[in-house]
Amino acid sequence: MTEIVCEISGNHGGSLDNALRLILDANEAGADAVKFQCFDPERLAARRAERADVLALAGGVPLVRLYRRTHTPRWWFPKMISHAETYGLKWFSSVFDPDDVAFLETLGCPRYKISAFEMLDWDIIKAVRETGKPIVMSVRPMPGVTILQATDYNGNLVPLGLSAHGDIDPEPHCPMVEYHLKLDDVETPDSAFSLTAKELRGMVAMTMHRNRRAEAYAAFGIKNESETKRQQE
Repeated sequence: MTEIVCEISGNHGGSLDNALRLILDANEAGADAVKFQCFDPERLAARRAERADVLALAGGVPLVRLYRRTHTPRWWFPKMISHAETYGLKWFSSVFDPDDVAFLETLGCPRYKISAFEMLDWDIIKAVRETGKPIVMSVRPMPGVTILQATDYNGNLVPLGLSAHGDIDPEPHCPMVEYHLKLDDVETPDSAFSLTAKELRGMVAMTMHRNRRAEAYAAFGIKNESETKRQQE
């Protein structure tokens, strides 16, 4: 089954009430988990100050100003966690510095996300590894780095998860898909690649239908729909 994760990110627009609304929307849309972002704006801006890809995405906006707009204060976390748990939603968080990991360990964070921008930052990876908690990691090609998907030693490909920016449909058997969730009445720097609650409900329904169909095929020893069509020819 595909785990559907709602990324709250900075779509709260600086309001705790909005963050709690997003968690409620995630639950009502049928998500399995919510993910937060834990970072200090000044520290994150300094870490990424020399990253040409990050600066290009910022479009000339100083990074520290951008991250202050999308920052989730630490004192919100206990309230957001409690709200998520009220609905039976799982939660976890992205981290961008070892200090973020240390803070979240005090709250019992069950797993950690490392973003594609930090996929090679050893100090963050090391801090997360030392917790012994599960890791969710986004990766993407960048200059000097080519990403290869390795098969197992029987030549089989293991499905990968998807960190979606927009209404992108995951592949069958995808273990996790992460969507950014936004509020209709709150505009943020993340709005352009985020889904409304209505759009998310549609993606959840489509993914659940695909999962049920894949399970039905598997019950008959059929790998996918293409194989079914070949057998019918």
